Amino acid sequence: MNAYSFPEGREPAHEHDSDQIRISKPVLYMMIALVAFSIVTIAAGRMFQVGVTHEGTLHPVRSVDFTVAGSQGGALVVTRADGFRVQLAAPGEEIFPRLILRSVANIRTRDGVPLSAPLILDVMPDGQRLIVDPATHRTLRLAAFGPENGAMLDPLLAKGSAQ
Repeated sequence: MNAYSFPEGREPAHEHDSDQIRISKPVLYMMIALVAFSIVTIAAGRMFQVGVTHEGTLHPVRSVDFTVAGSQGGALVVTRADGFRVQLAAPGEEIFPRLILRSVANIRTRDGVPLSAPLILDVMPDGQRLIVDPATHRTLRLAAFGPENGAMLDPLLAKGSAQ
């Protein structure tokens, strides 16, 4: 008896049992119909732009360049391009500005970008605030973290003289 023979007295139930897979015609037609329906649905969605958002271009109404000066005595201090220094977090305070700027610093470290490269805080016409990192080409929408968190960076927008 070899590997392909059956024991004595036992015959295969069907001749195709050993090496063929059969798919019934109704199942095959249903599979073809499902593939065709998927292709038509995708094509129609793209043609009529179903699910596409039209946000438009982002033109900030206010923009401030700044660098993170680091921790001075544990406080988070940032310096605007005009030299104005702002303390965003007191020593030991783990609040949103410290957390978000720490995550930006982690991304920059991973990408090999110097931490001293400037960041941009943009205010959009609808009031949204964005942190744009031109060095890593990343944009953080602060509205994603809640409106009160985005407002915690508003001291950067205040008018003031260099300190």
